Amino acid sequence: MSEKTNTSRRDLLLGLAGVAAVGGGWQAWVHRPRAMTFEPIASLPGWRKTVFEGVTAPSGGLSSGTAFLGIGSGEPTAQSIAPAQLCRTLFRKSDPDTVPVAVFSDFFCPYCRTLTERLAERAAENGSNITINWHELPLLGPSSVIAARAAIAADMQSAYPEFQARLMGSPFRPTPGFLIDTAVSVNLDPAKFVSDIEGQIVASRLARSRGAARTLGIYGTPAMVVGRTLVIGEISEKHLDELLELEAGAPATC
Repeated sequence: MSEKTNTSRRDLLLGLAGVAAVGGGWQAWVHRPRAMTFEPIASLPGWRKTVFEGVTAPSGGLSSGTAFLGIGSGEPTAQSIAPAQLCRTLFRKSDPDTVPVAVFSDFFCPYCRTLTERLAERAAENGSNITINWHELPLLGPSSVIAARAAIAADMQSAYPEFQARLMGSPFRPTPGFLIDTAVSVNLDPAKFVSDIEGQIVASRLARSRGAARTLGIYGTPAMVVGRTLVIGEISEKHLDELLELEAGAPATC
C-alpha cells in the first residue's frame, strides 16, 4: 500500500473523529441541565408558566422547549372557559393539604406515558402531597378520541387508575372488543361502560377539559398545571420535584 494511500486514510479517520467530537459536544450542550424560571400568563392574573434557560418560546409564548408529541386535533375547536371557572374545571378533586395537579394527556402521545407513570407513582406513595386530576386531551386523531372517551367512562365507575394503567402499559388499538375486554378486566359493568362512552356526561367532560386547555393556551401534550404553574411538554424528574416543592409552599391561586 502506498504512502499516499496511508496518508489519505489517516486524514479520513482524523476527520471522522473530529466530526464525532463536535457532534458529541453539541449533544452534551443540547442536553445540559437547564435552569427553570417562570413568566406570568398575561391573560390569567396569578398564574404563571415555566420557561427553561436557553430555550426560545414559540410565538404563543407557552413552552418548556421540547417537541410536543400531541399536536393536531381530530375534535372540534373548543371554546375557552371563563378564568373564574378555571380552578373548578382543572381541579375537580382537591385536598387543602396537598398540591393540586391537573394533567392533560393523549393515550397515543409517547411522552405522556412516561409522565403519567411518574406522577401516578408519586400519588401512590405513602404521605403523598399531591392530588392528581386527569384530563383527556385527544389530539392525535379518532383513536385518541375513542381511548379518551373510554377512560372517562371507566372513571364514571371509579376505575380510572386501573383502566389508565392498562392502556398506558401496552400498545393497543381501541377496538370495541379490546375496550370491553379491558373494562371487564378491571371489573366494570360492560353495558354501562359502552353506554357511557357515547353519553353526554363523557362528551361534556371532554369539552370542559378542551376548554380549560384553550384558556391556558395548551396546544400539545403532555401538559400539566401544578398549583398555579403551567408546564407544556417534557419536564425532568429534577424539575418536577423542584416544582412540586415550590408549589407546596406557595400561596394558592385557586
